[in-house]
Amino acid sequence: MVRCVTLKTHPSLAHAICYEKGKSAMPMTTISVIVPCYNAAEFLAATIESVLHPDTSDWELILVDDGSQDDTWAIISRYMLLDSRIQGFQKNNGGTSKARNYGFSKADAAAPYLFFLDHDDQLVPHALKRMSAYLDTHPDVGLLGCQYEDVRADGHRLGTGKRSRWAPGRFFPHELRDDEVSTPFVTFFCATGQGPFAMYRRSVYLQTEGWTTAFWPHEDTDMFCQMALLTEVHFTPERLYRKRIHPTQGMSDGARVQRSYVAFREKWANRLPQNHHEAVLLRHAKTYYHSMHRPCRDLKVARIALLEFCTRLDLQSLSHFARLVMSALEGLLFSRFKTTASVFPNGKQVSVAHRSI
Repeated sequence: MVRCVTLKTHPSLAHAICYEKGKSAMPMTTISVIVPCYNAAEFLAATIESVLHPDTSDWELILVDDGSQDDTWAIISRYMLLDSRIQGFQKNNGGTSKARNYGFSKADAAAPYLFFLDHDDQLVPHALKRMSAYLDTHPDVGLLGCQYEDVRADGHRLGTGKRSRWAPGRFFPHELRDDEVSTPFVTFFCATGQGPFAMYRRSVYLQTEGWTTAFWPHEDTDMFCQMALLTEVHFTPERLYRKRIHPTQGMSDGARVQRSYVAFREKWANRLPQNHHEAVLLRHAKTYYHSMHRPCRDLKVARIALLEFCTRLDLQSLSHFARLVMSALEGLLFSRFKTTASVFPNGKQVSVAHRSI
């Protein structure tokens, strides 16, 4: 017999807890969902509700209040009373990456899978079940990404949103099709295909450095690169994640995004390979990025700058166009011939393509 009890601690937090008589209310945890929260009161209830769907129950929800100054902790506290699988923690403000790392330290060590969910986004009802089932049947895959859908601040689904994944083609960069599920390291090195819409195999994640605190919001690009050096990364074209578009989200700060991207590029330009496998992947990725991916991207942006100049007669756009064309030509003509020696920790040397950011 299934009973549903509705607890109304707050009108916006009414939640039905359903349980089956005679069965344990605490199944073994398979998925740890970790949510860093900062001043998240506007959207957090909807984010939590998106996890509380009955198609799977073998999850835990770790909510980390990163020094919020609004009602974030009050919302977390109420949900902790509603479901024993929900745990809340408070810490001084330190940023998204520190909150994720802290949340991971509190997660069930026996749970084989991890999902790092942003506090303003949502999962579709069957997301956790679909993604964990895929990893169950693909033990060689350590990271599974999915497609996403944009939603407005009010929750209205827009039907837009696409994770693009680019990789080397025969002559030019190739956008991977939906049926090309395997995604190589070079895709993430070029800062494509990454995002918060992914499930991690814990045993592989443990081998990474964790979430970098050096730059945000390109910390997920860094994490995808770390994972792709260690494991197979696959992609499902299903839209299992809903990404909220609103003025206060991190990606709306263009200057900060650019600084973060520059810091990401600098880190991976200077990364020393830890073994021969990494050396091969890094050499290939650096050569391709500087001699093909970046020049093609520069030419694409240059075309936009030229159209702006023709429309507005803006000399700044013309200057930007000229810089981009020169950068593209430099990459296409010279970058693949530039190499420097990188040294292994054990003293062995490998040739690794290098170019300034």
